[in-house]
Amino acid sequence: MNRISLYLLTAFCMIALLPGVSSAKTDLKLQLNKGARHIYVISQENQAIENDKAVEVEQKIALTIDHQVKDRLPNGNYLIELAFKRFSISMKHSQRKLRYDSDTVDVMNPLYKTLNFLTEIKLTYEVSPEGVVSKMKGFEPVKKEIEKNVQLGNLLRNFGNELYYAELYNYIPRKEVEVGEKWKATAVLPDINDLKCDIQYTLKEVSPQQIKIAQEATFKMATDLPTAPDGTVSKVSENGTQKGSLIIDPKTNMRQSSKLTQSVNVLMTSEKNKQSQEKGRTLKLITQTTFALVKK
Repeated sequence: MNRISLYLLTAFCMIALLPGVSSAKTDLKLQLNKGARHIYVISQENQAIENDKAVEVEQKIALTIDHQVKDRLPNGNYLIELAFKRFSISMKHSQRKLRYDSDTVDVMNPLYKTLNFLTEIKLTYEVSPEGVVSKMKGFEPVKKEIEKNVQLGNLLRNFGNELYYAELYNYIPRKEVEVGEKWKATAVLPDINDLKCDIQYTLKEVSPQQIKIAQEATFKMATDLPTAPDGTVSKVSENGTQKGSLIIDPKTNMRQSSKLTQSVNVLMTSEKNKQSQEKGRTLKLITQTTFALVKK
């Protein structure tokens, strides 16, 4: 064996003995302490494109939530209190504009009477270290208001559905994972008629400062609308994608920030009889949702 071959063999043997060279597994289970507090601002922007032309509709929503760990229970779960602290919305359609901010008392604003109850909402629930939410209480006032006002349900979409908050920890896998590994979780899409879909997560990066996770999903559905008084039958089909990323705190495995883009293609066709079928109307809905940790 010549000197160069001996050097390379020695080098490879030393590399094999170095700690951390083999793929390390990462445990993403929640590691929280009693009294831990995370305040997030959840922002959502919606854009519509009809028949390949942008629709003059703008909708921006922001909700501030205060997430506090009240206790660590004997069963190992964390007792969480999640309070709605601030809600704002900005809507624009053609020349009409509407704005609401819970931090501004404006009884003349038509949205004030509809939305001012939101900042009184406090949810309590248990969450396991694996991210499974149970025994959620406190969402009843939202349900009652939406039952009285269907338009409110359409306005709040995700924020008005308790499933949205039950899936805050959906990114947590049931086992330790390594960089490059993928796992799936089932999610419900409140804005797509509570459609169930599988979200695929991928562990992209692990460092002492942050953990980065990518997520993506595809989904589709079709439904028949109620027959119109003139006998017209309409069918709606939807298909879409979700793509985004999450930044996780490696000390607690709580979300630090995230960004998700959801794109949905909607096709609606109508027919009064088999001989007369209207050309399909297409609509593309793009929703961008971001989480930002503003206080810890």
